[in-house]
Amino acid sequence: MTGPGSDTVSRGEVKDPMPRPLRTATLVGVLVLILGGCGKAAEAPSSPTVGRPELAELTIGVLPIADVAPIYLAIDRGLFANEGLEVTVELVQGGAAAIPALVAGDLDIAYGNWVSFLLANQADVDLRAVAAGVAAAPGFTELLALPESGLEGNPAGLAGTTVAVNTLANIGELAIRSTLRDAGLEPDAVQLIEFPFPEMAAALERGDADVIWASEPVPTVVKRDLEAVVVTDSFVGEMDAFPVAGYQATEEFVNANPNTVAAFRRALASAVALIRDEPDALTDTLLAYTGLPREVVEELSLPSYEAGLDAATLERVRDYLVEFGLLEEGLDVSGLVAAGSRSE
Repeated sequence: MTGPGSDTVSRGEVKDPMPRPLRTATLVGVLVLILGGCGKAAEAPSSPTVGRPELAELTIGVLPIADVAPIYLAIDRGLFANEGLEVTVELVQGGAAAIPALVAGDLDIAYGNWVSFLLANQADVDLRAVAAGVAAAPGFTELLALPESGLEGNPAGLAGTTVAVNTLANIGELAIRSTLRDAGLEPDAVQLIEFPFPEMAAALERGDADVIWASEPVPTVVKRDLEAVVVTDSFVGEMDAFPVAGYQATEEFVNANPNTVAAFRRALASAVALIRDEPDALTDTLLAYTGLPREVVEELSLPSYEAGLDAATLERVRDYLVEFGLLEEGLDVSGLVAAGSRSE
């Protein structure tokens, strides 16, 4: 479960043979529940060695994917409570969709991809990165199609297809453009359409999309239920170990609540350390909050959970966006990482 460095943790081995596939009728219901239960940490005193949080109650926007497991682990193990925080989670469709809620104050912090984060800052929406999230690992995000599509292992065959992503102008669009280029196609060779992750299986089965771009646990469940085939892994070549997403807040929130942000970050880092040090911690968390059976959870190809964050992380994303014409040159990312969020 330990990743390549002390700041990362990943896990994705297959331990049991696959049982009978889940029915499609139940798939959507299961995925709607994935990491969707709201939870509050129990009351506990804040650390005596640091400033008390300015805001003790936090609302965190999360996606229904395995990336945010550390949030739920921190709730379950009382890590937020130990920092004097009471945390409630709310589901969002994607990073781009969470940004208006952050600006409106409906969310205090949100998990979102770095692409949407940088595009928002270019558009003068002042967001700050407050904590690391995940980096790409083999298999955790894939392009999938039905078995009769003829697309298995054939990314060059994507030309002219309709591909579902959870939100436009996000990390999915960047990854797909990179995949198309590597396959010798133009970056706009496919039509992108939006579907929330829990609706992608039905969209694929109905033919609303020829291909879906999805993150775990969607790929594992869809492959089992619909016998979907892998067109290609999503983050390969130059995008190997690509920084995908993290936790974000408005600059105004960060400036007004530095102790709160620091407490949130410490609790999250402690959760990542638990994933590294306790082999069953991640599995137990996913079992508790996804409603999926153990044999499915143990098949998931999970991302690399990150503990360190610095401007170099955002620079890599920025440079790739500029290369594909999705971001203008000149965005300075050096000030976009909140104070105290950087790697030690």
